[in-house]
Amino acid sequence: MVRGTRSTQQVLKAVRTHARRLGYSVENLPKRGKGSHTIWVVLDSEGKEMGRIGLTGHSGQQSQKVTRSNEEALEGIFGEGWLDK
Repeated sequence: MVRGTRSTQQVLKAVRTHARRLGYSVENLPKRGKGSHTIWVVLDSEGKEMGRIGLTGHSGQQSQKVTRSNEEALEGIFGEGWLDK
Protein backbone atom coordinates (compact mmCIF):
# COMPACT_ATOMS: atom_id res chain seq x y z
CA MET A 1 0.00 0.00 0.00
CA VAL A 2 1.28 3.43 -0.94
CA ARG A 3 2.73 5.55 1.84
CA GLY A 4 1.42 9.11 1.89
CA THR A 5 -0.04 11.01 -1.02
CA ARG A 6 1.21 11.87 -4.49
CA SER A 7 0.51 14.68 -6.92
CA THR A 8 -1.10 13.93 -10.26
CA GLN A 9 2.23 14.51 -12.01
CA GLN A 10 4.05 12.10 -9.68
CA VAL A 11 1.49 9.35 -10.30
CA LEU A 12 1.50 9.88 -14.07
CA LYS A 13 5.31 9.82 -14.18
CA ALA A 14 5.36 6.54 -12.20
CA VAL A 15 2.72 5.00 -14.47
CA ARG A 16 4.66 5.94 -17.59
CA THR A 17 7.94 4.64 -16.15
CA HIS A 18 6.49 1.26 -15.15
CA ALA A 19 4.57 0.94 -18.43
CA ARG A 20 7.69 1.68 -20.49
CA ARG A 21 9.62 -1.05 -18.65
CA LEU A 22 6.97 -3.58 -19.69
CA GLY A 23 6.68 -2.34 -23.28
CA TYR A 24 3.28 -0.72 -22.65
CA SER A 25 2.09 2.78 -23.47
CA VAL A 26 -0.04 5.27 -21.53
CA GLU A 27 -2.69 7.43 -23.16
CA ASN A 28 -5.22 10.01 -22.06
CA LEU A 29 -8.81 9.26 -23.04
CA PRO A 30 -10.14 12.54 -24.45
CA LYS A 31 -13.55 13.76 -23.34
CA ARG A 32 -13.69 11.24 -20.49
CA GLY A 33 -13.84 12.13 -16.82
CA LYS A 34 -15.73 14.98 -15.20
CA GLY A 35 -14.57 18.56 -14.98
CA SER A 36 -10.84 18.76 -14.39
CA HIS A 37 -10.48 14.99 -13.93
CA THR A 38 -8.88 12.91 -16.67
CA ILE A 39 -8.86 9.20 -17.43
CA TRP A 40 -5.58 7.51 -18.39
CA VAL A 41 -5.25 3.99 -19.81
CA VAL A 42 -2.33 1.59 -19.99
CA LEU A 43 -2.20 -0.20 -23.36
CA ASP A 44 -0.18 -3.25 -24.31
CA SER A 45 1.83 -3.41 -27.54
CA GLU A 46 -1.28 -4.46 -29.48
CA GLY A 47 -3.40 -1.58 -28.17
CA LYS A 48 -5.39 -3.68 -25.70
CA GLU A 49 -6.35 -1.87 -22.51
CA MET A 50 -4.56 -3.34 -19.50
CA GLY A 51 -5.82 -0.90 -16.86
CA ARG A 52 -7.04 2.64 -16.25
CA ILE A 53 -6.88 5.33 -13.61
CA GLY A 54 -8.52 8.68 -12.99
CA LEU A 55 -6.38 11.69 -12.11
CA THR A 56 -7.40 15.06 -10.76
CA GLY A 57 -6.53 18.26 -12.55
CA HIS A 58 -5.99 20.13 -9.28
CA SER A 59 -2.59 21.37 -8.22
CA GLY A 60 -0.98 19.86 -5.14
CA GLN A 61 -1.35 16.41 -3.65
CA GLN A 62 -4.23 14.05 -4.34
CA SER A 63 -6.11 12.72 -1.35
CA GLN A 64 -4.90 9.48 0.21
CA LYS A 65 -8.04 7.74 -1.01
CA VAL A 66 -7.45 8.77 -4.63
CA THR A 67 -3.74 7.90 -4.44
CA ARG A 68 -4.50 4.44 -3.03
CA SER A 69 -7.28 3.87 -5.55
CA ASN A 70 -4.90 4.59 -8.43
CA GLU A 71 -2.26 2.28 -7.00
CA GLU A 72 -4.79 -0.54 -6.51
CA ALA A 73 -6.17 -0.10 -10.04
CA LEU A 74 -2.78 -0.92 -11.59
CA GLU A 75 -1.40 -3.43 -9.06
CA GLY A 76 -2.39 -6.30 -11.35
CA ILE A 77 -0.08 -4.92 -14.03
CA PHE A 78 2.82 -3.38 -12.12
CA GLY A 79 2.80 -5.43 -8.91
CA GLU A 80 2.09 -4.65 -5.29
CA GLY A 81 3.55 -1.39 -4.02
CA TRP A 82 4.49 -0.16 -7.49
CA LEU A 83 3.84 3.49 -6.63
CA ASP A 84 6.47 3.46 -3.87
CA LYS A 85 9.18 2.00 -6.12
